[in-house]
Amino acid sequence: RGLATLQLEAELHHWRVCFREYTAAQKAYVEALYGWLNKFIVPEVEFYSRSKNVGMPMPFQVNGPPLLVICNDWLNSMRKLPDKTVALALKSVVKDVKALRIQQCKEQQQKRKVESLTKDLDRRYLGSYQLKTKMLELQVTDHRSEEETEEECMMEKDDYLETLRRKLEVEKEKHYVCIQETQRMTLNGMQYGFSQVLESLTEFSKASQKMYNDLVTFSENSEKAGNISYIEGGCNAETCNSQNGQ
Repeated sequence: RGLATLQLEAELHHWRVCFREYTAAQKAYVEALYGWLNKFIVPEVEFYSRSKNVGMPMPFQVNGPPLLVICNDWLNSMRKLPDKTVALALKSVVKDVKALRIQQCKEQQQKRKVESLTKDLDRRYLGSYQLKTKMLELQVTDHRSEEETEEECMMEKDDYLETLRRKLEVEKEKHYVCIQETQRMTLNGMQYGFSQVLESLTEFSKASQKMYNDLVTFSENSEKAGNISYIEGGCNAETCNSQNGQ
């Protein structure tokens, strides 16, 4: 069970790393694309302003070239995606799984301790039984001196057995408490942790879908409106059609 929990912890950690790398790669791609498109902007046309938040040109929605506007909106939208919420939820559940693994190890150690004490007590009970059998044999043969010695030894063994029995009961109670804590962490902590991960992923997916739907809508509207390109070597819908006709 501990090995399975360790593997789960490793997989969740890998999941979190992959998710963060995925979102970082997406942002880096759009940033690179935006920067590349900026190199082809016609310098005589001023259609953008500087933004302190973004740190790069911000095209006006009305007059800016559609490609640049789309990339800018794409980048800004990606920065608003709740990817950090997903990463934090995964980090939290990894922490919970690690705590569960430690608790399981503690439970197993306590279990082994109980099993060891149980075996020791059983072995000593067997020795006590054999001693009592020997005492009965001495009574039959009427060996008084040996019988008195054996009785004293028997009393000492009984006292020690009682001490061991009480110790075993204490350790069994500790083991029971460990089991209860493991079950609590599994049912409550893990269930809550995974539900948070799934909920955050759902919200991230919804936000991502809305982002791409909005970008597609803007692109379609720009094509219908025939927006001016303002990109060197580029053309809008009207000029491109006339050039193709020639």
